[in-house]
Amino acid sequence: MSSAERNQSLSDHSAQLSRLRSELVQIARLGARGDGEKLRIQVLRLIRALRAEGDDLAEVLQAAVFGRDDTTPASATRSVRRHAAPGLSLPVPTDGDSRLDLLRVEDPPVLPHPLVQSSAVIRRLDALISERRSLTKLARANLQPSRTVLFTGPPGVGKTLAARHLALQLQLPLLVLDLASVISSFLGRTGNNIKQAFDFAKRRNCVFFLDELDAVAKRRDDDSDVGELKRLVTVLLQEIDLWGDGNLLVAATNHASLLDSAVWRRFDSTIEFPSPTAEQLQKLGDLVSDNSDVVSPEWRNALAVVAAHSSQSDFIRDLNRLRRATLLGGKVEGRIVLSELVAAGATDLKVGDRKKLAVLLVQAGISQREASKLAKIARETLRSTL
Repeated sequence: MSSAERNQSLSDHSAQLSRLRSELVQIARLGARGDGEKLRIQVLRLIRALRAEGDDLAEVLQAAVFGRDDTTPASATRSVRRHAAPGLSLPVPTDGDSRLDLLRVEDPPVLPHPLVQSSAVIRRLDALISERRSLTKLARANLQPSRTVLFTGPPGVGKTLAARHLALQLQLPLLVLDLASVISSFLGRTGNNIKQAFDFAKRRNCVFFLDELDAVAKRRDDDSDVGELKRLVTVLLQEIDLWGDGNLLVAATNHASLLDSAVWRRFDSTIEFPSPTAEQLQKLGDLVSDNSDVVSPEWRNALAVVAAHSSQSDFIRDLNRLRRATLLGGKVEGRIVLSELVAAGATDLKVGDRKKLAVLLVQAGISQREASKLAKIARETLRSTL
């Protein structure tokens, strides 16, 4: 072997060791975070790369992490497949600094609980689904489906759930770009990250979901932001402009007032998600419960009245807290927790809602004296209401 060949071999070996060290650091980071799903994906990437180089370490890793080739866990196989665009062997793009995935791929998306929304929101979502299912009919009339839609509303009212619902109904994977987490300390790299994510989403059939839109698309007249942040808005607007009509782009914001005025014009439609009513939360409570539920319908309904106009996520959180207390401590402990939840939320209710709450508490087995105290109404008022 000549000196030049030997030097090249040493250089190649050094580069391989450097890459391997980088991969192992990333695997260790994911393991320390307890992110088993991404850890398995990272190991599979390394196995693929080592096999391509003919390195026996690939089979050692395969056996150590997954066992034999034919017993690789289905979930890991699905993860790799869903992290690759059709016709491509490349995984989803990663941040050049942290090497973490820029996109979260949900294929298929999973709804943690059924979608419960106002009739107006459901009608708008159904219209989007109908458009996507009628592309040929629209094309004959020289019409295009909605390309982009903006979800607005306070946190926890079901915007992300609605994006998952759209993807499920259209039988497409959901690609999620969390703009709050993609911002790098090097803002120029953030712009490149956004472009990479958009380029990847354009190459496959999907619903592309931009979460926390206001993290990047703030008003450019905000003097508190540096020039580079304002340039990020321009990058994002350009990418939305270039978005084709083949896929649906959905963006969500909890702070619509912060958005740059030019952002609004980039969206074909806007859907506002209101805070849930007591009736909607009661319906949600029924949908996530069954006959074996330790929390009675009367307790759930009382909790729904208290949680009205807050958020669905708050209601589910409090309902699960009530379930745990009742399951482990029985009705006595459950009643204590219910009283705590009611007392914390009853102050903000209108008089009519407090009367309704007091009646539900009595129906739930709480004395009139205690019910009137918790609902903050006079006992005489409760008696006349009953």
